[in-house]
Amino acid sequence: MRIPIFIFNGLLEAGKTMFMDYMLKKPIFADGQNTLVISCEEGIEEYDAAYYEKNHITVVQVEDEEELTDAFIKELAEKYNPQRVMIEYNGMWDMAVPFELEYPKEWGIYQVVTLVNGETFNVYLNNMRGIMMEHFKCADLVVFNRVTKEMNTASFRNTVKAVNGQAKLFICDEDFALEPIKEELPYDLNAEIIEVKDEDYGIWYIDLWEQPQRYMNKKVKVSGLFFQDKSDPKDRFTFGRFAMPCCADDIALMGLYCHNIGKPKFKDRDSISVLAQIHYEKAEVYNNDMGPILYVKSIELAKKNQEDLVMFN
Repeated sequence: MRIPIFIFNGLLEAGKTMFMDYMLKKPIFADGQNTLVISCEEGIEEYDAAYYEKNHITVVQVEDEEELTDAFIKELAEKYNPQRVMIEYNGMWDMAVPFELEYPKEWGIYQVVTLVNGETFNVYLNNMRGIMMEHFKCADLVVFNRVTKEMNTASFRNTVKAVNGQAKLFICDEDFALEPIKEELPYDLNAEIIEVKDEDYGIWYIDLWEQPQRYMNKKVKVSGLFFQDKSDPKDRFTFGRFAMPCCADDIALMGLYCHNIGKPKFKDRDSISVLAQIHYEKAEVYNNDMGPILYVKSIELAKKNQEDLVMFN
C-alpha cells in the first residue's frame, strides 16, 4: 500500500499549522494509523500534543533546511513506520527540496496544499512575488483564509492561474469550511463580439487556453502587439502581450497565432487591435498541439500602446 505524503506550504502566518491540526482531527485522518508530521516551521500556533499522542500522531521538528536530507527521511521512516506523512514546509526554504528528496519506495507525494493569508496577500505579492509564485506553481490546492467580503477574490484566482492553471482554489472560513472561489470574467461571453479591455488581457488569455469550449467560433476584439517571423507565411503572424507572472526573469510573451485576411502592413511590436473569430487547431507554433487560432476579420493600429506588462490582479 502506497504511503501518501501531504505537503503544506505558505508564508509566515498563512495558517498552515491551524489547517493541518484541523485536518488531523477529521475522521479520515483520525483513524488510529501512525501519522508522521514533519514540521519545518515554528509558527504562532502549536499542535495539540495530548490529542496527537492519543491518536498515534508524531510531530518531528526540523529547525534548519540542511537537516532535511535523504538520510534523515530514511531514519524517520525506520523509527516511526508511518502510514501517512504530512510535511509543514517552511515558506522561505527552497521549494524544490521536498520534491527532490529520495523518499522510501513505498512513499509518494499525494497532494500539495498552499495556504495563503488573505490579509497579507497583497503585501507578500508586492514584496515576495517570486517566492509566492513558486508555492503556487506546485500546488494542487490553494486555500485562502482570513478573507473578508471586501477582498477581491477574483485577483486571488487570477494570480494563481497565471502560473498554475490546474490548481483548485478555495476560501476557508474560521470554521475551516471550504468554499470554491467563484469565477468572475470581466467581459460578456454571450456578447456578439467579446470585447477584451487592455487590463483584462491576462485573464482572457488564460481562460482561452483552459476553457476552449467557451470560445470556439466566438468573435473577439482585443489589442496587443504584432510579431511576424521571416518563416511565417505572408498572411500569418503572432499577436500577444508580455507578462511577468513570476518575477522579472520570467517575462514572456502570451502570444497567439493569427491567420490574416491578407499581408498585414505592420512592423514588429506595433500596437494593434484585431477583430477575429476564434478557432482551435493544431499548429506548429504550439508544438503541433491544439491551440487557439485567431482568424482575423479586421486589423488596425491600437489607440493605446500595448507594451505595458500584463497584470493578473
